[in-house]
Amino acid sequence: MLKIVCSTVDITPTNPVYLRGHAMRKDKSKGVHDNLEAVICWLMVDNTLNLFINGDVSNWDYAFVHEFKESINKQFGVALNHIVLSATHTHSGPVLSTVDKELPHDENYRQDVMKKLIDGATSIYGKEQLVKKVVYSNGLSNGFYGNRNGKDKYGDQNIYVLEFKNDNNENIAAFVNLSCHSTVLSPTEYQLSGDLLGAIRRKLTPLLGVVPMMMNGNAGDMSNRLYRKNNDFVELDRVSSGIAHQIMGFAHKEELILKEQKSKNFTFEVSYDTDKETLQSKLIEFSAKLDNVEEFDARKWLISEIAGFKRKLAVDHVDLKLETTIIRMNDLELVIVPCEMVSTFGKQIKKTSSAKVCIVWGYANGQTTYVVEASEFNGGHDGIATNLPKGKAEEYIALILQNLID
Repeated sequence: MLKIVCSTVDITPTNPVYLRGHAMRKDKSKGVHDNLEAVICWLMVDNTLNLFINGDVSNWDYAFVHEFKESINKQFGVALNHIVLSATHTHSGPVLSTVDKELPHDENYRQDVMKKLIDGATSIYGKEQLVKKVVYSNGLSNGFYGNRNGKDKYGDQNIYVLEFKNDNNENIAAFVNLSCHSTVLSPTEYQLSGDLLGAIRRKLTPLLGVVPMMMNGNAGDMSNRLYRKNNDFVELDRVSSGIAHQIMGFAHKEELILKEQKSKNFTFEVSYDTDKETLQSKLIEFSAKLDNVEEFDARKWLISEIAGFKRKLAVDHVDLKLETTIIRMNDLELVIVPCEMVSTFGKQIKKTSSAKVCIVWGYANGQTTYVVEASEFNGGHDGIATNLPKGKAEEYIALILQNLID
């Protein structure tokens, strides 16, 4: 037996807030272009209940995720590893993390979002509808995004769609998984927006007949940086319309059987002292480069790296925990990761899974760091910004693969 119910809640701030995602942006938001939403779904697989949520924020920190999960577990008895709180990773959304000192979060807003998510889940609990069939389709998005570090590098442009249908063959819910930074908009734009994934969701809603849950995947090195014609709302409309059109044109369709749910939860831990000498050297090197660069995107990239070096220098010791969950539902396997995983690792995971469909669900259940292959260290932004020492990403991926096989 399979049952599902979904709804949306508005999580748009009512007051100006700091925006997370671009180091060169220092002021608070100035108005709202499109409301920020959270899509909430209860999914019952046989007798196992899941709560899946995706919201228009850059990320959720572990403190927020743990508090939310514990509240839901206490109220409804749902197992902690069956609760997923994920982000679209918009860079035009509010700061929610409590650790950013330069751009502090609004505690009233943070608590308001917590309440809205809990109330939203409560309002539809027990209202799940019977699913007659799950229709899976997939395909590639071409021409709108790819690996942001070079068009010649591997980029995961696969998009996966699950449509949950009732007896009348009508959609009662839908999941859409793609891997791309939700960052069409310029860092000089201060209006709140769900950016790319939020826009795709709005484009797909009338076409699917339901508000789809967007699941951002292994997008650590994926964006439309090398493909966009501009970085304003006109371009956002062009790109989101184009991707939505491609999704609705996917020819491959098959039914999936979701049953006999099993789950695994494990943590990969890293602890090390900060290499301040190397970081200081890099800070000097990149600061010198910035003095001689005028082109906007190049300056934006350098400013982001410089800010990252400064953040790392402010910390003497690093302790990271990547809390990871794998949920298998017969034909479907969800690999839920609290990080920005690059596309080559996502490809490995999908190939290793024995399920008909394997979805890597990133930016979920917390946010830690970029997970980047050793060969890309000190290359693109992801290879510089990662807090994992070189080679540790491969160890983390090996742990995931082992759990997929066992």
